[in-house]
Amino acid sequence: MISDSSNITEMDLESVPPINAEYWSTFYQTNEDDDEVYEEALTESNTLVDRAAQLWDWKDLSRGVPFDAVQPTLESIDVNRYLEMDSDAAVEALGQRFVSDGALANATVVAPAFVLHVADSDWGAYSQRFPIFDARVWTAFVYLTDRRDGSDRLPAGATTSTSKYGEFVDFFRRTIPDHIDGRTYERGLFSFGSYIDGLAVENISEIREHIENMEAVISDYADATDSYLTRV
Repeated sequence: MISDSSNITEMDLESVPPINAEYWSTFYQTNEDDDEVYEEALTESNTLVDRAAQLWDWKDLSRGVPFDAVQPTLESIDVNRYLEMDSDAAVEALGQRFVSDGALANATVVAPAFVLHVADSDWGAYSQRFPIFDARVWTAFVYLTDRRDGSDRLPAGATTSTSKYGEFVDFFRRTIPDHIDGRTYERGLFSFGSYIDGLAVENISEIREHIENMEAVISDYADATDSYLTRV
């Protein structure tokens, strides 16, 4: 679905998010799980361990670290202590705890951020303090915030810097539209990051040219047909 932009004026243009999240999130729905697993874990599980166990494979974290490796840590920590910290500090502290417990060889961002997300979220109450983070949303963030340009390439993976994760959290909370939920916004960022990462182009300039051409084609079609994607 393409959002109706007829109510967007020059006065409030700066408040418009840098991506049409509702449009891009529809691609997530066609390629990924439709959120039944995520919804079930957040509605039926009340403990951190149970939620993380149900969602570890869903988020594909087991490719990096099996759930059995982090389970003893999750069973022993007081997660509320981490939830009281700033987002970047909490991810840093939990990541270091995973390392000291032998669950991870090196502190990362993706796994501890996800643990804190499921601890701080409920179905219908997505944690914007700890949005789900991975290589795809990081790619979208880097592109949309002009952190690279010209002949630069997209990042090869998610950052391992907790301070940069904190910058992503700030971006997420500052730019999320009022009328959509956090999960929809995150799915939109994920799908957009996946799309541009899969383009057969070499650098940021070529990606920008591709996106501009795509927008022009859609706009021209809409002008000619009063429809955006199809005339069914």
